[in-house]
Amino acid sequence: MAKVLIHDISYHQGDLSRYWQLFKDKGTKVIIIQSSNGLAYQNYYKETIKIAKDLGFLVGSYHYYRQHIPNSEGTWVNCSPTRQAENYFNWTQKADVKLDFPPVLDVENGGNPQGCSYNGVTACLTHIEKLFGRTPMIYSSPSILGGLAKSGWERYPLWLAHYTTENKISIPKPWTKWTLWQYTDKETYTPAGSTLRKPIDHNWFNGSESDLRKFIVSTGGTVSPTTPAAPPTMPTTPPAASNKPTPAQLADLKNRIINAVDDWYGSL
Repeated sequence: MAKVLIHDISYHQGDLSRYWQLFKDKGTKVIIIQSSNGLAYQNYYKETIKIAKDLGFLVGSYHYYRQHIPNSEGTWVNCSPTRQAENYFNWTQKADVKLDFPPVLDVENGGNPQGCSYNGVTACLTHIEKLFGRTPMIYSSPSILGGLAKSGWERYPLWLAHYTTENKISIPKPWTKWTLWQYTDKETYTPAGSTLRKPIDHNWFNGSESDLRKFIVSTGGTVSPTTPAAPPTMPTTPPAASNKPTPAQLADLKNRIINAVDDWYGSL
């Protein structure tokens, strides 16, 4: 089956100025960047999303869900799902870059030592959909979703993190297929003349580039045409005769020019 390569990145990747062309050379079509985390936001997103868009990549964003966050005293307290959705939406709007890919809610155990709740994640997804006006995706692993997801979540496209071979992918219920599959976080890029090996998350979209564009539209987005718009058609007939000066108007203009020259010469 056809697949499209997608990278997801965050502030952990740092400066990618020497890597963008390497991404293109490998066939990467989409860059998805972490926008926010709980009630915090990432300046890296605002800076990097513009670069990726200007370089011609399709772009997207994701929010890292937090069930609890520590307060100033170090005590873990509930983190409002609706406030998280608002933080996510507001920060993507401030970046002022049109997103091609649908919004994504990243649900992981890291940063959530007390786990995540079905009600909390559902409330966040619902509010994200209301604010963005688009159907969000869920990013998570089979082990987390196996104990968290319930019927109804299949309406949210699945971005599955499962580091295995394609024939061993475990798709958690209620889904029957994956839309994105993050198959490794260990694959690296090394710029020419460097020994630095930078790991970048690698994902496959389940379909062709044409399928990818259809998916974007199905989730409420729009994509640019794949071919340049045709240039405007030039008129093949001359302007209407009514736009030309009449013989009488031409004669009058000629006389005024002659008189003006005579007046100027007489003043010398």
